[in-house]
Amino acid sequence: MKLKINLIILGIFLALLAGGVLLWTNHKSQIQNLQSPGLIPPQFTDKSLFLSPIIQSTTSPTTNIVTGITVPHHLLARDLIANAFKFASSSTPDQILLISPDHFNLGKTDVSISQSDFSTVSGDISEDTASALQLQKLNFISTQNFFYREHGLGAELPFIKYYFPNAKIIVMTFKESTPKNEIDEVVNALKKVLNKNSLVIQSTDFSHYLTPENAELHDEQTLKVFQNETADQLFTLNQPDNTDSIACQYIQTRLQKEFYNSKLQILAHKNSQSYTTEKVESSTSYIVQGYIK
Repeated sequence: MKLKINLIILGIFLALLAGGVLLWTNHKSQIQNLQSPGLIPPQFTDKSLFLSPIIQSTTSPTTNIVTGITVPHHLLARDLIANAFKFASSSTPDQILLISPDHFNLGKTDVSISQSDFSTVSGDISEDTASALQLQKLNFISTQNFFYREHGLGAELPFIKYYFPNAKIIVMTFKESTPKNEIDEVVNALKKVLNKNSLVIQSTDFSHYLTPENAELHDEQTLKVFQNETADQLFTLNQPDNTDSIACQYIQTRLQKEFYNSKLQILAHKNSQSYTTEKVESSTSYIVQGYIK
């Protein structure tokens, strides 16, 4: 009887040990995947987060050529993201530039770039590595491996794959402190690697941490600067009261004016207060933009 009990205990121990080895193997495999230069894993794995707003969108694709869109990266506002992508979906870019804030200041340099492909719930996206190598010649741009944690990218990538499945992507993030002279160098470098059949996707939210009423006042300031169409005036705005990335908006504005010769169209303007009946004291606003020829 004692031998039987000991055998049972030994069996349980071996089972737990095997399970532990299996869990560690899976965990180790996941770590290796995150560090793999070949494929960056998806940040969001619930396909319905993206497919639902895509199906529900009532926006019609524009008949104009779209060279840029500016979309939120809060999935709370995924209806706005889906509508903007659908607006641009009649275009067939073979190259996409995706620019986002470096929200958690994880980059070792002011500007971070990827040379790896991305996995999403909609499928894999190929990185434009030749362009990335050219851009990395600037000494303040470096290849980083934190992109699986950056929601400014993760929120947009499944929509990119769904609407533009054949496009290669250039992914860049910018620290809030990136100086204007470096951003100007990025614009000049991008003009050399982008082609005329490309699309710039700016992943940017606007006023942060303000009451909806105060956010509206700051959005009016931001929209007034947009109307002037003078990129330098963007640096009169405040981060984060007006926007979470002056760098991204500046790059978008200059490229659309100087490289594509496109015009801005405001597609939507909304506040996070619109998504709840409860009073919000710290809100985020969204100004969705389209750039058309």
